[in-house]
Amino acid sequence: MDTLNLRDRAANGANAVVQFIERNIADGSWGPGTKLPTERDLEKRFGVSRNTLRKSLRQLEDQGKIVRHVGRGSFVAGSLEPALGTALRLLAPQDGENLVRRIHGASPTEVMEVRLMVEPLAAELAASRANAADLQRLEECLLRADQARDVPDFEHWDGMLHVAIIAATKNGLLMDIYDAINDIRNQPEWGRLKARSVTPQRRAVYQEQHRRVVSALLDRDGAKARTELLQHLTLVRANLLAASSQGTAAEPDSTMDL
Repeated sequence: MDTLNLRDRAANGANAVVQFIERNIADGSWGPGTKLPTERDLEKRFGVSRNTLRKSLRQLEDQGKIVRHVGRGSFVAGSLEPALGTALRLLAPQDGENLVRRIHGASPTEVMEVRLMVEPLAAELAASRANAADLQRLEECLLRADQARDVPDFEHWDGMLHVAIIAATKNGLLMDIYDAINDIRNQPEWGRLKARSVTPQRRAVYQEQHRRVVSALLDRDGAKARTELLQHLTLVRANLLAASSQGTAAEPDSTMDL
């Protein structure tokens, strides 16, 4: 009987924790990105053990309502995370084929379509999750791209900047998928395509777009980071596809705010 009572109390405490967090999210008291009370505070408030509390938090995390970071705490999930999760599921192989092999065999069109699906959403997520080290890395990549002596050097730091944005999301699955995508940039065919599409003028345009993305991330403006990165990738795709099919690249849209 004592054992049953203990289990009942643990179950009641766990339910109370879940309901407390769900209520604060539902009524708008805790918006996306809000940090939850510490585990110690929740343990004291609801009289639950650390193990019971973590099971409750794991349940909420599995439902996509919160995100948890080791050493940082738990946060209310951003509204864009379901969309990012959907995009990642679309990338998962359905027939058991190795995902890395599929990505490495993809055409420039396919690669850019995937990047347009994922990266703008990731930038919005990174705006709320990036820590000081992440932001410093973004600024370093931007500076190194500015100082690049040639297209391969610029392309390297361009790629590192996009990797840094993905890393700032703290989403392990997304980082693994993007690592495979980014490997394509090191292939000779991709390098030749970039060399044909990146002129000094377009390099300057790309770098200005990079500055705008990084500025938005530094300001924690997720919506702006998403919009700026979408514009950047849209132009990159147009230039790459033009270079691939015609040997020339598209000019920036004259209506784009550069």
